[in-house]
Amino acid sequence: MNKKKIINHLLLILLSICSFNVSAQVLSGEVEAFGSKRSVSRSLGYANIDIYRNDSLVANVLSDKDGNFSVKLDTGMYRCEIKYAGYETITKDIKVEADKKVDFGLSEDEDSRYSATKMRSYEEDYEERKSKTLKGILTSNMWGVQKNDSTKSGKLTAGEINDFSNWSLWTEISKGELKTNQALWNFAPTARYTLQLINKDGLPLANAKVELLDKNKVIYISRTDNTGKAELWGNLEFENPLIIKKATISVDYNGIIQSINNAKKFEDGINTMVIDTDYNPPQNVDIAIVVDATGSMQDEINYLKFDINDVIFQSKEFSSSLNLRFANIFYQDEGDEYLTEIQDFTRVLSESIAFTNEHNAAGGGDYPEAADVALDSAINNLSWSDDARTKILFLVLDAPPHNTPEITEKLLKLSHQAAEKGIRIVPITGSGTDKNTEYLMRCLSLATNGTYTFLTDASSIGSSHIEPSTDNYQTEILNDLLVRIIKSYTYMPDKQQQIAELGVNLPDSLVVINTGVDSVYTELDSTKTETHTEIPETQNDVELEWKFYPNPTNGIVNIVANKEIEQLYISDLSGKVLQIITNIYPNEPVIADLSGYASGIYLIRYPIGKQWISGKIMLVR
Repeated sequence: MNKKKIINHLLLILLSICSFNVSAQVLSGEVEAFGSKRSVSRSLGYANIDIYRNDSLVANVLSDKDGNFSVKLDTGMYRCEIKYAGYETITKDIKVEADKKVDFGLSEDEDSRYSATKMRSYEEDYEERKSKTLKGILTSNMWGVQKNDSTKSGKLTAGEINDFSNWSLWTEISKGELKTNQALWNFAPTARYTLQLINKDGLPLANAKVELLDKNKVIYISRTDNTGKAELWGNLEFENPLIIKKATISVDYNGIIQSINNAKKFEDGINTMVIDTDYNPPQNVDIAIVVDATGSMQDEINYLKFDINDVIFQSKEFSSSLNLRFANIFYQDEGDEYLTEIQDFTRVLSESIAFTNEHNAAGGGDYPEAADVALDSAINNLSWSDDARTKILFLVLDAPPHNTPEITEKLLKLSHQAAEKGIRIVPITGSGTDKNTEYLMRCLSLATNGTYTFLTDASSIGSSHIEPSTDNYQTEILNDLLVRIIKSYTYMPDKQQQIAELGVNLPDSLVVINTGVDSVYTELDSTKTETHTEIPETQNDVELEWKFYPNPTNGIVNIVANKEIEQLYISDLSGKVLQIITNIYPNEPVIADLSGYASGIYLIRYPIGKQWISGKIMLVR
C-alpha cells in the first residue's frame, strides 16, 4: 500500500471514529411538576420535550408514564422546550458533550384552560373511576372492564381486517354475505388501481398527489402513503358504476409530474413509477381521534383516558424526529347536548388527553348517531398538515350514521375528500356494531387506504361482539394493535436505508411450525408470533417450515419449504398483499422478486385456520 493510500485509509478510520463519537451522547432526565400550592413535586408522564439546534427542531420526544425521557444527540449546543398542559412552558440551553442527565421542573399556569388544579381534579376522578372499573363496579356496553381482573387496564382484545390483504375474499364477501349493504349505503369500492412510487434508490416517496383519469377526466385523487403506495378507485358507488375505458395515472411529486398510460388494475399487478429525485421524507404525522360520545360510549371514552397516551408513546419510540400532532372530535346527535366539540391539532399530547378528560358520554337514545357530521368536521375543518407522511383518523363508535339518501351521498363525497388529502380512516367498532355498520366502516377504510378494527370477545369484557365477515384474523390486545397500525403507517427508512427496530416480533429467515406447541394455533398474530426460529430437535414434530434468503435482500428472495404449500403471501408491514407465491413444492426453491417495491420491511405470510404465521424480510438497496 503506497503512502497516499495509507493516509487516506487513516483518514477514513479517523472520520468513522469521529462520526461514532459525535452521535453517541444520550440526554436523559425527568420532568416534574412543582405546584404553587404544593411543596412536594410529582412526575409528569407523557410531557413533550422539543429539542432545537439553532432554530431547527432536531428531535422531539415524550417522557414515559413516570416522567423519564431519553434521546440521542450529536455533540453541540441545544435549546430544550418542555411543554405540558396546565403548566408554563420552560426553555433551557444545554451543551451536550457526553451522556448527560438533566431534570426539568414545571410550574403551574393558573391562566391555562387546562390549569394544573383542574387537571388534578380530572386525574383524581379518573383514578377513582379506574379503580372502581377495575373492581368490576362499573358496567360496560362495549369496551367495559374485565370483571375478574383487578390488576390493570390494557386487557381489551381486538382484531383487524385489512381488506387490501385479501382483495379476492373481500370481493366475494361484498357480493355475497354483505351484498344487501351495498344497496343500503350505495357504497361499493370497485376497479382498484395501486401505484408504487419510489426514487432511483428504491426509497418510498410519500405525500405525492396521484390522480386516476379516464380520457383526461379525473376519476379519483389520492396521495402516496409512507410506503410510497397509493390506492385509487374507478368507482365507489354501487348504483350506476363507472366503466373506465382508458385508465391513466398521473403523479405530482413536489412539482415533478409523470404519468402511466394504460394503467393496469390491481388484479393485473401493481403500477410502479420511478422518479429521479432526492429522498426527503416528511416528518409530520397527524392523528385525529373522532369519538361517539352518546350514552353507550362512556367506557370507550374511559379507554382513551386510560391508555391512548401510552399507545402514542410506544408508537413514537422508534424515531425522535417524527413531529406528531393530535386532534380530537367528540360527537353526539341532533337534539343532544352538542353535535360536535372539536380540539384542533396540537403537538402537546397532554393537551389532547386533557380535552378528552373533559368529556363524558350522554344523550343518544336511538341507534344511529351523527357520525357523518363528525367526519365532515374532521376531514374539512381540522388543520391537517400539507406536508405529512401520515394522516390517520381513528373513528371510535358503536353505531352508524343515519341512513338517508342525503347522508349516503355525503359519505361518498367525504371518502373522496379524505382520500384526496391522504387521510386514512381507521374505524374502531364495538358491541353495538351490526353488519350494516361493519360493511360501511370497511368501505370507508378501503376508500381511504385505511384498515378496519373491532373489539372481540376473547377478553370476556363487556357485551358480546359480532364475528366479522372474513376467513381469518388475529386476536390482539387493543393497545398492541393500535401501536402496530400507527408504526406501520408512519415508518420510513432513512437516507442510508437503515431499518429501524419497530418491535415487530417475527422470525427472520426461518419459520417453523411445531405441532408440539399448542399455542401456535391460539396465540399467533402478525406482530407477536409464537413460532420458533430454530429447528426442533425432534424433526417429526415439525409440521411445516420454510426459509427465505438472502435476508436482507436487494430484491430477489429464495423460498424453500419442507412440504408443499399452496400459497404464500408477500405483504408490506401493514399486511397489504403485494404478491402471491403459488405451487411451492418440497425442497424446491422458488423465487420472489421484490425489486419493484420500496425499501423497507416485508412479511412472508401463511394462514392456518383463523391465524396468520409470518416471517420478516428486509428489502434494502
